[in-house]
Amino acid sequence: MPKADIGDVRINYEVHGEGEPVVLITGLGGEVAFWKRYIPFLSKAHQLVVLDNRGAGETEYPSTLFTVGNMAEDVAGLMRFLGYDRYHVLGWSMGGNVAQRLAIDHPERVGALVLMSTYARRPERSAFAIDTMIRTVDEGASFDTLMELMQSWCLPEDYFRKLASERPAQRRCNGNGKRAAEGFRAQKLALDLFDSHGHLGAIASPTLIVHGTEDIMVAPHFALELHESIKGSELEWVPGAGHIIPADRCCHRVLGFLGRHPL
Repeated sequence: MPKADIGDVRINYEVHGEGEPVVLITGLGGEVAFWKRYIPFLSKAHQLVVLDNRGAGETEYPSTLFTVGNMAEDVAGLMRFLGYDRYHVLGWSMGGNVAQRLAIDHPERVGALVLMSTYARRPERSAFAIDTMIRTVDEGASFDTLMELMQSWCLPEDYFRKLASERPAQRRCNGNGKRAAEGFRAQKLALDLFDSHGHLGAIASPTLIVHGTEDIMVAPHFALELHESIKGSELEWVPGAGHIIPADRCCHRVLGFLGRHPL
């Protein structure tokens, strides 16, 4: 996969498809692989840019503290590097925070904005749970165990009901668990500092909010808050979906929205 030197980071990214550009920004601890089921749907109509945020995957970054604003500037810099003057933005979970910051700081660059499973300020219950997961790593658990615990907050009851009736899932093995855990911790700290409540009124991009009705990581009322605060935004519920929304249940809605709001 190609990499781009943007400021003090070397960003790992991929480009797929053709059409109006859309940058996809993943969530806490996520990597480009998160989008593997979304790409076949969305790349039929758009050129997609997917990346590892600083703090995750194969992106190289200095061991200093960073903010959601820094991550937004990384994305803006990558899109400039790739030659895009204007583009759509889709952010999931933490990526939705980064997407909000992009739309606020670079309104001339952002076409349509899609905020999926996200919020203006971290849910305190989820923040408490994630901090506890991080502490398990400090006490000797593997980073893979942390990510499996994260899955229990991201997927709906139906997923685990099916899992219980099938053979046990194969455990992942992260070959660079220490570095991944450090990056995860740094991203979580950036989230702790993020609060867009006072800035949502500045978002001028056409905005679609997509949220699962069974999301326990980011409860549905956080989506309602965004909808009420972003003028003219649209809110689409995905019945039965958790924090991770299946691609086949949301991509048609995203494509329809982008089609109604061309660059």
